Amino acid sequence: MAKAGTQKISGVSSVPDKGVRIRDMVIDDIPAVYYLGVKVFLKEKDPFLYRTWETYEVTGLFYSDQELCIVADHLGQVVGFAMGAVITKPKSPWTYGYLVWTGVLPEYQGKRVARRLYREIERRVRGLGARMMIIDTEGTNLKAVRFFEKMGFHKGSAHLWMTKVLKPLTGKTRQRSSIKESITRSLKGQ
Repeated sequence: MAKAGTQKISGVSSVPDKGVRIRDMVIDDIPAVYYLGVKVFLKEKDPFLYRTWETYEVTGLFYSDQELCIVADHLGQVVGFAMGAVITKPKSPWTYGYLVWTGVLPEYQGKRVARRLYREIERRVRGLGARMMIIDTEGTNLKAVRFFEKMGFHKGSAHLWMTKVLKPLTGKTRQRSSIKESITRSLKGQ
């Protein structure tokens, strides 16, 4: 789930936009990125997040798509990050860039840090052959929606997630299921 914002805390921040550099994430940045995400992706703030921010989000992407894990660094402190992936579909000529997560410390929001992080991720996925960039965010996160619209994204059609609670199999249901499996195996000659 990509997240971004451009909010300013208590008016004009004293944080300079100069001196913030975008660089590759290194292994020593993982704890800082994780804790920055904890600050940005609060369940209380965004109760509808369908993905949970956890250490695996950082470590998994770092080890699978390290070239698409970057940080914004100001005076040696990680103040923002972006993590992406390249997705290829079997039997499809399309390759997609996917911005999975992005976050910026509140005091650095509105300083073009998120914009610079996004543009660098886009540049990198283009270099890896991506023909389309994908993000997803909660529709209620209006700051993120506005940010991504400024980056050139257009709203796709509505996507609906549906859930169903499954009841555990009872003895009779399990027995019928086993009988069906036995019949299917015998018909296949197993």
